[in-house]
Formats: sequence, structure tokens, C-alpha cells
Amino acid sequence: MMNQQHDTEILDNAMNNAYAILTGKATFEALMDLHDEIPLPFNIQEEGPDYDGMIEYFVETEEYEKCEVLLKLKNASV
Repeated sequence: MMNQQHDTEILDNAMNNAYAILTGKATFEALMDLHDEIPLPFNIQEEGPDYDGMIEYFVETEEYEKCEVLLKLKNASV
């Protein structure tokens, strides 16, 4: 049970880190300056963002405002 809670915390941190980077609230470099290691749900420097996966996650956590922002970013990038 403890391991599952730890995994959930890592996933939550990863999604929120990616959200901050994609929305311009933080940069990858700034986050790295604050922490030795930052979890991300995808390789942000080599891959395109997984908007659908992130939207699905934030729907599950009922953070609908983030879903709206991510959907706008996804539609703007097409």
C-alpha cells in the first residue's frame, strides 16, 4: 500500500511538473535548479507533449481547469 501511495505521488508530481512547463509557469531548467531530479510523464526535451494522457489524468483528479488549458494548448499545436 505504501508503494502505491509513493507511485501516486510521483505520478502527481510528474503531471504537475509537465503542466507547469507546458503552460509557461516554470521551465525545465528552473525546476532542475530547484531539485536534483524531477519526474515527468514524458521526455519533454525529445518528445511532444502527451496532451491526451495529461487531460485524462487531470479529469481523474477532477482538475478540470487544467484540462481546459491543456485542450487549448493541444488544439493550438495542431
